[in-house]
Amino acid sequence: MPTYQDKMAGLSSSTDGPPLEAAQSLCFKMDAKLIYKQAPPLHPSWLAHEKAFELLSPKPVVTDPAVNQKRYSDACKALNAELLAGRDKHLTEHIATSDMNLEFKAPSTNAHFIPIRKYLPASSSPATKDVVVYFHGGGLYVGDLDSEDLTCRRMCKTLNCTVYSCTYRKLPLFTADDALSDALYAFKEIATYKRSGKLVVVGSSSGGQLAGQISQHYRNLKSDVIDGVLLRGPVTCNATEGGKYLPTRFKDVHTSMSETFQTSLLSGAALNNENRTTTVLPLEAEDLSGMPRHWIQISTNDIYYSDGACYAEALQNAGAEVRLDVAEGWPHTFWLKAPYLERAVQAENDMLEGLSWLLA
Repeated sequence: MPTYQDKMAGLSSSTDGPPLEAAQSLCFKMDAKLIYKQAPPLHPSWLAHEKAFELLSPKPVVTDPAVNQKRYSDACKALNAELLAGRDKHLTEHIATSDMNLEFKAPSTNAHFIPIRKYLPASSSPATKDVVVYFHGGGLYVGDLDSEDLTCRRMCKTLNCTVYSCTYRKLPLFTADDALSDALYAFKEIATYKRSGKLVVVGSSSGGQLAGQISQHYRNLKSDVIDGVLLRGPVTCNATEGGKYLPTRFKDVHTSMSETFQTSLLSGAALNNENRTTTVLPLEAEDLSGMPRHWIQISTNDIYYSDGACYAEALQNAGAEVRLDVAEGWPHTFWLKAPYLERAVQAENDMLEGLSWLLA
C-alpha cells in the first residue's frame, strides 16, 4: 500500500499562488484586506493534493460517533507513525512524553478522567520554565491526544518548553459545555504546575474556541496567569443560518460561511445553535479589553476564515497586541492533512515563530 509520502511524490510544493483581491470593507472598523466576498482560488499545490488523495470522491456516511472517532484517531496515528519514522524522526529524540489521566471532581458533575499528554525536553533543566497548554481540534466531535501530536512535539523541541496536550469529552455523547468544562478544569490544574516563565494557551479549530473561552474566563477573573494565546483556524462564533446569530457589529464583515469557502476538508459548520456552549463564544464577548497578546493563523479558503479575522480585528480594536498570519489559497488546518507540502511546513514554522513571540 502506498504511503502518504509516496502519494505526495511529484506534487507541486510551490508556495506562490495567484494574486488575491480583497473585497471592499463593509464596516469601517474592519481592515478591508481581511474581507472576501467570495473565496479566492485554491492553491495549485492543494488541488494536486486533493487529486492524489481523491479527497473529492464520495465518502461513506458513518453515523456511529464511536466509529467516526476511531477512524479519525487511526488515520492520525498512521500518519504520525509514518512521519516520525521518516522526515520527522528528530521529533522522537530528546523529548520525554508521558500520558496521565486528570481526575475531574466537581459537585455539579460525575467524576471522570481527562486524558493529558505531557511533552518535556529531555534536556530539561531549571532553564525550562515556559509552559504551553494545547487543545486539539475536531469540531468537538473527534480528536484525541494523537491528533496533533507532531505539532506539540515541535513546540516542545524547538522552543524548549513543557507542553501539555489536553483532550475533552465530545459530542454527541456529551455537550459542548462538557468539553469546555473539561478544558477549563485541565487548564486550571496545569496552570498550578508553572513556577516561573510564561504560560501560553493554544487551540486549533474547535480547540481554538476552547482556548479563546479560557483566555476570556481568566480575563474576567482579572487574572494575569495567561501570557499569550495562539489560535489556528479558530472557531469563534456561530455564523450559520445566514449569520442570524452573529453579533450585529460583525454581520456585514463575516463573509466566509458560504459555499465558495467550502472545501474537501471542511464543507459545513460543525458548530450551530443547537450544539454550542451556553457560555459566550469568543467573538460574542462585548468587552475584550485587557486581553493578553494573541497570535492567530487563518486560511482564506475556510468557512471559519472570518471567525479568526474578525476576532483578530476585535481584539486589536480593544487594545490587545495581535499578530495575524494568513495562508492565502489554502483550506482549514491544511497543515495537518497535507504535512509534506512546502506550504504546510511553512505554516508550522510560522506558528513556531508566533509562539516564540508570545513566550518572549
